[in-house]
Amino acid sequence: MSRVVLIYPKPNRITFDTAHSINLGLAYMAACLERRGHSVAIHDCNLEPDDCLAPKLRDAELVGFYVITAAVKASVALAERIKNDINGDCKIIFGGPHPTSRPLELADWHCVDFVAAGEGERLICDLIENLDSPVVRDALPGLVYRRDDGTIGQNGKALIPEDLDALPFPAYHLIPFHRIGPTRPTWVNARKLVCGSMMTSRGCPYRCTFCTSAADQPFGKKFRVMSPERVVDEIEWLIRDYGVNFVEFQDDVFNLIPARAEDICRLMIRRKVDVRWSIPNGISRVENITEDFLRLCKRSGCVDAWFAAESGSERIRNEVINKQNTIEQVRRAIEASHRLGIQTGAFFIFGSADETAEEMQQTIDFAKSLPLDRAQFTIATPFPGTSLWDRIDREGKWLIKDYDQFGPYENVIYYELGRMRADDVLRMYKKAFRSFYLRPSYLLRKAALRRETYTNLPLLMRQAVQFMT
Repeated sequence: MSRVVLIYPKPNRITFDTAHSINLGLAYMAACLERRGHSVAIHDCNLEPDDCLAPKLRDAELVGFYVITAAVKASVALAERIKNDINGDCKIIFGGPHPTSRPLELADWHCVDFVAAGEGERLICDLIENLDSPVVRDALPGLVYRRDDGTIGQNGKALIPEDLDALPFPAYHLIPFHRIGPTRPTWVNARKLVCGSMMTSRGCPYRCTFCTSAADQPFGKKFRVMSPERVVDEIEWLIRDYGVNFVEFQDDVFNLIPARAEDICRLMIRRKVDVRWSIPNGISRVENITEDFLRLCKRSGCVDAWFAAESGSERIRNEVINKQNTIEQVRRAIEASHRLGIQTGAFFIFGSADETAEEMQQTIDFAKSLPLDRAQFTIATPFPGTSLWDRIDREGKWLIKDYDQFGPYENVIYYELGRMRADDVLRMYKKAFRSFYLRPSYLLRKAALRRETYTNLPLLMRQAVQFMT
């Protein structure tokens, strides 16, 4: 029986939205390892103190890091500390979004023995079982490794789980998930919630230029789904075994296949599943939204839906970010959600390539024209592995390339390109928050008269300071 430790590092700088959901990537890998008889521990540095980590590592043979861009530097520093001070005999593998998009960059660090490109469930199991068999190990699909002569070998992307129904339930028992609140916590008294996260599908066939999950990007995945029965089985398991009363669907495109999404709702209703649920990362395919579908969502427990509105400029939507749906489709979906009494939010992006101040004003006007409970304004962040990053390299000017600062909520402008100027972006971004949230009608209807405004007052004040000043 081998000992594996899986780590989710804490970024050095960014703090917003890093610990609001269980890391499902690590939880599924741990469950797959346990099913094959291996001893596993998980350490989420966003949730657990550092002094709990060393005891988990002392006997580890393999240590896996799930690395987002903002945590690259923190991950390398922690890997060096593990090798130098805690367990010099263990092997370290980096995986996740950033290593998948930049495997050779991370393989250059000598504290990193391997890099995983792609989904990790099968690769992590095959790696630990062949750790001492270099001939087999170094041929594993998805593995990036250092040869004896110091050069780097690269085996493409990992083999993906084709049948998501065959995956074990994620290893919640290894994570202090009771410390996790809802991803978008300002709409309700979060102290009453026991939150669980699910990803009922993987991959996205669309090609939004800012998204690491886009189909033509390194982290993009073939679209696959769990059956409605498997989805509802997992929800019932979360309720029964962990006391979950609130579930967040973290899919990239939950409603890509409308009939499947409807079947999930109907099955929840038929089985009388007593849970509230939300879609916190945005319903990206607004063209698939109908009022009948949202009514079904509400009957099955949906209380909170966010929509990927992105921009109020048709030029930006069509020619720059490649959204492939229309402003009118966004409006219809949001108005339907509002009519049904579902808490409704939307995401908007400022500072897309070649975006003008006038087009950003169109986005502000669009947001204010919608019947939204909340709006999340973000700054375009060119993550490695996106076509936006590649376009900046070709045509633009980098202002910041420090990975520690890579997050869409950090009040940071990373580049200039075409007519887009950093001063305009920051000015319009902060104007958006003030214009939307400080309207007297909004403050009365959506804030002053709602109980959660007062139960969440400390959080709301922190966010006001971060986004409006």
